[in-house]
This record gives sequence, C-alpha cells and structure tokens, in this order.
Amino acid sequence: MTDSSVALFDIDASTILESTMPVQSNQNAFLLCTAGSVTLAVDDKEYTLHPGDLYIYAAFSRTSVRSFHPNLQAVGGAADFEIVLKALESAGETQHLSKIRVQPHISLSAEQYGRITRMVGLISSRRSEASMFTDRIVDALIQVLLFEIMDAYVACTASETTVLSRADTLFTRFLTLLSKYFRNEREVGFYAGELGLTPRYFAAIIRDKSGMSPVGWIARFVVSEAKTLLANPDMSIKEVAMQLNFPNQSFFGRYFKQHTGMAPGEYRRHVLASAD
Repeated sequence: MTDSSVALFDIDASTILESTMPVQSNQNAFLLCTAGSVTLAVDDKEYTLHPGDLYIYAAFSRTSVRSFHPNLQAVGGAADFEIVLKALESAGETQHLSKIRVQPHISLSAEQYGRITRMVGLISSRRSEASMFTDRIVDALIQVLLFEIMDAYVACTASETTVLSRADTLFTRFLTLLSKYFRNEREVGFYAGELGLTPRYFAAIIRDKSGMSPVGWIARFVVSEAKTLLANPDMSIKEVAMQLNFPNQSFFGRYFKQHTGMAPGEYRRHVLASAD
C-alpha cells in the first residue's frame, strides 16, 4: 500500500461539487459530515447527511450532490478499490462490498465519530512532519483509518435487515463466490453455473448492477492478489503464477499486463523502488 493510493481532503460548501469529482470509478470513498448538511443521490435514492453521518461511495457507482447547506463542513477520502478489498478480505467481510451499494449511509456513535476524526487529524499532522519513516507511518495510519471506517460500518449495519432485490442478491453471492474461488477459477461460466444462471444472463445482471462485467470483477480480484504477491521479493514471478493457478509464467505475464499496462517484473521493480 502506498500513500499515493489514498487521498484525504477537507470539504465545504464552496468545494463540495468539485470534491466529489476526484473520486474515480475504480475507487471506494467516504464523506464524513462534520457541520451543516448535504444530500447525495445514487441509483435514484437520496441520502441526507448531518453532523456525525458517514456516506461510503461504492466503487463503480455514481454519486451526485443534490443539495447542501451553506455551512457544510466535511472530510472526504478516496482509496483504490484493491486497498478496500484487501481490508475486507482480511476480515472475511467481502459481502459488505455489495451491501454498501444499497446501504451507503450510516450515523456514527460519538465514539466512532471521535476515533475516525482523530485518525484523520493524525494523518494530516503526520504527513507534514518529514522523517525517514514518514511515508510508512502514514501508510500504516491510513490502513488503521480504513479499518476504523469499515468497523463502524459493520457495527452500524449488523442489526439492520437490508431488503435486497434479486439482482442485488445475485451480485452479493457473486462477490462472495469470487472472494473464495478467484485464485483457481477465472471463467465466467463457473460463477454463472454456481448461481444457476446462463453466462449471458449472469453477465447482463452483473453489468447492470455494478457497471462492470464479470470478467472485469474477476480481473480486479486476481490482479489485486497478484500485486500483493509481487510485492514480496522472496516469491518468484513463476511462483506467483502458480499461486494464482496460471498454466505458466508467460500466460500470467500477458494477463497481468493486459489489465495493468505493466509486466509483472516491471511492476515489482516499481513497488520495491517505492519502498526504498
């Protein structure tokens, strides 16, 4: 994980419309309201945030600003999808990737709000203090912040029953299956079969629900894991290919470059150089 993969920014009434634009389609993001109010919309549903409310932008979704109070104050952040995926995978909670899409808004407790705002302040403060370990310290603090946000989300939604449409349910089941099998299964037909659907119908549902094809989702999971393994200098590229069930190193190299624009070796050199 690198500092450049996560952005934090202050938001007010003069910047709210601009501040939502840097969030790319392949990023998860959050907006924490600290004063005033703002109304956001996704999939024709509106959510009004007041102080202490948190809104999480789901990757590959589109959120728009409907209205805001002139006294609005908020903190925003955006993280690459792979970072959030890894955080949820480590806790066995990947099903929340889809739950966020239908329930993106929560109200924090005073304790949760305090922890998250303190972490944001600590990260901002630590970034301004140059030292040998500043980048690594900030990276570690950002990881803690992401876990705090997801911990708050899981805690706030644990007792709530979210009514999912059939498409939402299928998408949730797909992500759960994908988290379990992506290291060995990269064919769309496998996941369609597990869900009892034809590949064509399955692909249409996933694309309509998420804006991305099943092939794209599979690649996201595979490439995210490949990047993690490549960052380990003790593992050869051939071993990475074997770990992800590619027939050979050459096939893995073509797959990785197709989805990242970089060869595995080139990516490894870049990551290891950044860590020095």
